Amino acid sequence: MNWICFIVTIAGLIAALPASGFGREPIDFGRDVQPLFERHCSDCHGAEERNGGLRLDIRATLLAEADSGRAAIVPGEPGKSELIQRLRSTDPGERMPPEDEPLGEDAIALLERWIAEGAVWSEAESVEVQEVGREHWSFQPIRDPQPPSVGNESWPRNTIDRFIQSRRESAGLQVVPDADPRTLIRRASYGLTGLPPTPDEVREFVAATQSRVGPEVAFAELVDRLLSRPAYGERWGRHWMDWVRYADTAGDNSDFPIPQAFLYRNYIIDAFNDDLPYDRFLTEQIAGDLLPAETQEQRNRQNIATGYLAMARRFGSLVERYPWHLTIEDTIDNLGRTTLGLTLACARCHDHKFDPISTREYYGLYGFFASTRYPFPGIELFQTQKDFVPLIPADQAAEAWQPYQAKTEELTAELERLLDQCERQARDNTVKAVRATLAEQRRMGDELDAMLLRARKAGTVLANHLKQVPQLPTAYAVQEGAAHNSRIQIKGEPERPGGEAPRQFPEILGGQRLPEDVAASSSGRLQLARWIASSENPLTARVIVNRVWQRHFGTGLVPTASDFGLRGEPPTHPELLDWLATEFIRSGWSIKHLHRLIMNARTYQLSSEDLPENLTRDPQNHWYWKFDRQRLDAESIRDTLLLIAGTLDTTPQSAPYPIPPQEEWKYTQHHPFKDEYPNLKRSVYGMTKRLTAEPYYQTFDGPDPNVCTSDRDQSVTALQALYFTNDEFVHQQAERFAQRLLEEPVPDEQRLRHAVETILCRPPTPEETALLQTHLAAVRKRAIGDPEVASEPEAEREAWSSLTRSLLRLNEFVYID
Repeated sequence: MNWICFIVTIAGLIAALPASGFGREPIDFGRDVQPLFERHCSDCHGAEERNGGLRLDIRATLLAEADSGRAAIVPGEPGKSELIQRLRSTDPGERMPPEDEPLGEDAIALLERWIAEGAVWSEAESVEVQEVGREHWSFQPIRDPQPPSVGNESWPRNTIDRFIQSRRESAGLQVVPDADPRTLIRRASYGLTGLPPTPDEVREFVAATQSRVGPEVAFAELVDRLLSRPAYGERWGRHWMDWVRYADTAGDNSDFPIPQAFLYRNYIIDAFNDDLPYDRFLTEQIAGDLLPAETQEQRNRQNIATGYLAMARRFGSLVERYPWHLTIEDTIDNLGRTTLGLTLACARCHDHKFDPISTREYYGLYGFFASTRYPFPGIELFQTQKDFVPLIPADQAAEAWQPYQAKTEELTAELERLLDQCERQARDNTVKAVRATLAEQRRMGDELDAMLLRARKAGTVLANHLKQVPQLPTAYAVQEGAAHNSRIQIKGEPERPGGEAPRQFPEILGGQRLPEDVAASSSGRLQLARWIASSENPLTARVIVNRVWQRHFGTGLVPTASDFGLRGEPPTHPELLDWLATEFIRSGWSIKHLHRLIMNARTYQLSSEDLPENLTRDPQNHWYWKFDRQRLDAESIRDTLLLIAGTLDTTPQSAPYPIPPQEEWKYTQHHPFKDEYPNLKRSVYGMTKRLTAEPYYQTFDGPDPNVCTSDRDQSVTALQALYFTNDEFVHQQAERFAQRLLEEPVPDEQRLRHAVETILCRPPTPEETALLQTHLAAVRKRAIGDPEVASEPEAEREAWSSLTRSLLRLNEFVYID
């Protein structure tokens, strides 16, 4: 062989070697690969965002399972690496980068060579960036700070005052005087019961503050009396109902009624009145059905408590392809906002943009509720209830249902088989449609439509059968379902399942996972409830003490009460927040103890007057140099009008609304449930519909029963003034109050004093007395000359009714100082 032939042969052998073989320089990650990742991928897959559970600055995440269920790279096998498959895809929904021009062939070939060579990447080149938000204040353990020193030792009355005064002194602000006793009893009465004190209660409290008992003891005793009244649970139960978006209807297209919902509302009210420890209160609502019970009564109460989960919104109107994933999303969203102060639902489609919550962790939570059976309240094409929890012993329920059980199970199994078939077909269609012709797509759509129609017919058959089953007393509550982990839903779409997400708590809050034996046999809700209600959880106690503070002062120590994440506002007094949370846990999670701490502080008992020099330096009153004036909420206004008129029915609502029986239900998307059942009970017992809000509650900033209402707006509108001027309800209550005033044969001045004390909780000044007497005389004169007024007594009622309406229109009536 001559030299030329030898050289040609050697060159051919070298060319035939693998890419990493002799004669080619290996790919260097830092020089060749990392710049590609940074230029084309880091915006979506870097330290700040980790879409799809994938980060390209840490080698371990490239090798681990991403949200899709596959690894981005398989060292040595570029053909099996999803990174390469995505880069070469022609499907716009799959191709990466999604918006940039596709990577050039040279760049893709370079990445293929790097993976074929083993994806070599030294740890020195793996840029481990601290997860954004892990150092955020709310994710740190609760501390037990020592009360600070203060300059004026005579001012504080308890530890809360020391924290407040220390910050106020540092800001160089003066403090206003204490509120007078009449202002204070009105503030406390509305704060704890949502109702005003009577004139006699005001006089007795004022006398107690001036006696040897003294103002501090008198006020502490007042707080205890108010906390012991049934009205307390009604007031603070309404706050909880705001947060958990309570409603008596389901929220689906037809807004189906839930006659049993009132049981959960009454559970809430009783829990507050009984001062049920908050950790137990949460545990019962998340997993009461999984707790042991000594009696049927206790079992019923705990089942009813899970009405919190059942209360999640329903959507749609069809049995087939029913969007349960949206109900579960609503559950997680409310659980996060209400108990943890986190916007967990933001991680449904992608890793949370701001807080350290990943999509994988979101679906780790999703699995708890996907393993739970929710009650079915009825929809347009399934007009009956299903899977409600009986409130009688299980053997009695089984006996009553026994004649219908076999048929129910048969029809249910057939429906579930058809629904599962539809779900699989829909997923297959999603995958195949990308490369199918138009004719093939139409054929697949027709096949799916036929399956859906069969499922709909099966649902109708089951619904008709269930209407024949005996109606037992039941609760709108949850039960255990088939225990399983959920798969990640790519971009939040159930038709695009990704990798399996083990049931777990978010890493930032402990990252606890279910033991294998528990995961195999249970939803795990009991473990989840205990993780949430743990004293080691940095958020739960902070969130609830902040909510209680907010409802007393108008603004929380953390102004964004349902967002303790990076987008929320930081606490104005972080040490006080942690001290309150620690004290709350030490007290056995007692809400009533928390009320006593806050209300017996001098900070709560300040007047609401302004100091001009403070207004320029702290206009928002962040440093609590005064008490912020607050408007009465919608419920307190209505309840007060009924109370002063003597028409308020203070007995609880212990029976369901007179909703028509199920066999008469014909609610549709175009004719949803809209019934109203007005009564004279406290507003907390009024019918609440999700899709049709009452105009009164819209006028006075009532809660939205579809979402967690963290705080009520305090708008000032012309409609509110017109309400007090023209509304028939206001006129009726004013007339009844006038009639009550006229029942006693006393002088006008005494009657007038009683009217002002009842409505404003204080006596009129001499100037006000003269002005009101002039008003009475003018109305009497006009009424007597009115041909429609039949008699002098009628003219007298008209005069006092007019005076009452004038008092109700005062800012002093609708605002708490």
